[in-house]
Amino acid sequence: MSSSAEIPFSKIFIYIDCRIENVKPETLKEFLKEKTGREVRVKKNFLQKKYKKNLAKEIANTKVRDKRKRKFKKPLPKEIEIEKRVIEENKELLGIIYDGNQLTKLLQNLLNHEEKKNHTVIVTKRLIGTLEKNESHYHIRTVINSIPSIISISGIVEGPAKPRDYYFADRNEKEDVLDFEPMRLSDKRMESAVRSYLLQTIFWRLEGYPFCDIERCRLFNSHWQKDVIKNQVNGKLCEKHEKRLEQFKKDEFG
Repeated sequence: MSSSAEIPFSKIFIYIDCRIENVKPETLKEFLKEKTGREVRVKKNFLQKKYKKNLAKEIANTKVRDKRKRKFKKPLPKEIEIEKRVIEENKELLGIIYDGNQLTKLLQNLLNHEEKKNHTVIVTKRLIGTLEKNESHYHIRTVINSIPSIISISGIVEGPAKPRDYYFADRNEKEDVLDFEPMRLSDKRMESAVRSYLLQTIFWRLEGYPFCDIERCRLFNSHWQKDVIKNQVNGKLCEKHEKRLEQFKKDEFG
């Protein structure tokens, strides 16, 4: 890779749902500014700021109806009304999965020119899933690397797998199966995990590949929740990727 970024950008835009706990916009801003040397702008509630006619209907259109098929149908009026209230009143709507490919296409059309030209990330509580050609069912995603990129707080909690025995244990015995404290929506460790996934979106934009094979690196592709805690929560960038960011900080945009 040459010293100049393949897809350079001078600004980073982050939108954070206001109901997300333990993720402080200002500390994320300072973290990314220190890591990248770029101007970072943090705003709240992407969908509320970009609201337009029929947006609630378009969002409802991306809901996953069948976890084994990419099958969509016209949303009911009640579903549209619920989505409208979620956007306008900052309500929570947990447990519903939205198709990541459909959703990113929709969100991309809401970006302005400056947000498309630079790097934009949306941090949300909504569950995002994808169904690839070689997969039998939707998988919950922690992050979707795209324009814009999406980081799902609920995905960090529910996406990475727990040990097999956890899923077969009785409800009151599930915690006894684990030898670690699982991630929760209100987890104080959430900001550290979000920082790691933000860095993954940065490297995806810079190099087209967001992962690292070295364990303990923030970019390690963690499929198990225990690994998320080890790598995304408690990890740090490996020497190679730390140097790459240092070079990026020195690169002149344009």
